[in-house]
Amino acid sequence: MRGRYLSGLFLAASLFNASGNVSQAAETIVPGYQPRMDSDEAGLWLEADQLESALRQSPQHVADEALNDYLETLVCGLAGAQCASIRVLAIETPESNAFCLPNGTMVVQTGLLLRMENEAQLAFVLGHELAHYLKRHSLTHHEARRNIEGSMHLLWMLSGFTLLPKLLADGWLAAHDRDQEREADADGFNAAVGLGYDPRQAEIIWSNVEQEESANPKRSSPSLFLADHPTNKERLAAMKQRAGELQAQMQANNLGTEAFRAVILPLRSAWLEQEINRGEFSESIAVLQRLIKSDPGDGHLQYYLGESYRRRNEKGDNDRALAAYRAAIAGTNAPVAAHRSLGLVALKSGQKTAAREAFHQYLALAPDANDRPTVEYYLKTIGE
Repeated sequence: MRGRYLSGLFLAASLFNASGNVSQAAETIVPGYQPRMDSDEAGLWLEADQLESALRQSPQHVADEALNDYLETLVCGLAGAQCASIRVLAIETPESNAFCLPNGTMVVQTGLLLRMENEAQLAFVLGHELAHYLKRHSLTHHEARRNIEGSMHLLWMLSGFTLLPKLLADGWLAAHDRDQEREADADGFNAAVGLGYDPRQAEIIWSNVEQEESANPKRSSPSLFLADHPTNKERLAAMKQRAGELQAQMQANNLGTEAFRAVILPLRSAWLEQEINRGEFSESIAVLQRLIKSDPGDGHLQYYLGESYRRRNEKGDNDRALAAYRAAIAGTNAPVAAHRSLGLVALKSGQKTAAREAFHQYLALAPDANDRPTVEYYLKTIGE
């Protein structure tokens, strides 16, 4: 009886595995492609059209003309002959992501733009997402899930357990998705390098992601069996190896830093505010420290680093916040609020003279500030 049960279970598992990896959508999308109206893919495109319409009407849709023109030009270069099929939407959210819908709509979140250091890094990310669209990965994922779910009933009957079929289904689908991610990594890498972008920047992206995620002790990751993306370390190693292979023949060294910064910097302050409002202060600190290395005199970066320390409020964070606020004030374009925050932390630390000076400077620079009565109250408590 036991042997019959096990053989039946392994038979069902093998069917499960096969069904999860069979796809009818192996072909790459060609220019002008439209799915058949009676196909599953047409349904996916319809859902994507509806989502695209909702995003365009959303208050989170970034209407900045310079940013949209910049992103469309970059994506068009990566798409080549498929340029006319791609539309780009910038969405204001602190989440760091980009994705391409089945209908060719590329969604770029501002949290991602905040974390990029140059155009080359952004090109590798968007090239990856573009590859998902060109290889029709949304359809193959849909087919894999449908086929796997069709096998769940048989496996449930043979195993007698309700949890096991779901666990196996999730595991095989995750493995399928990891393969798609690896394919998109490779294709996106080749597209960006083909346009002359420095291949070493792809490695830096994943190093930065690993550093940010490691900074947060609360962040949990799914088990390797259930993870639908390769690990950051795997991707870092793969990109490093690929860049090394190209090193000897490399003529691709474009970073596009100046063009990138010209578009991003006017918008970055609002994104920084949204970033620290996520409440994941250790992650924000890792991001800000990295950006400051490239731009140590930027008053906004130093100010928001100070805000992250102040609001995290761990041991030693008051001193770190004070140092960041002072660096902000000594730098360029420091927000006026840096003086107020400096005063608050100095007051909390018992540095009354420093607090008094900071509050007076804040009121001098912002005489009509909404919180003026509060700041004046602080000054009375410490003695003017």
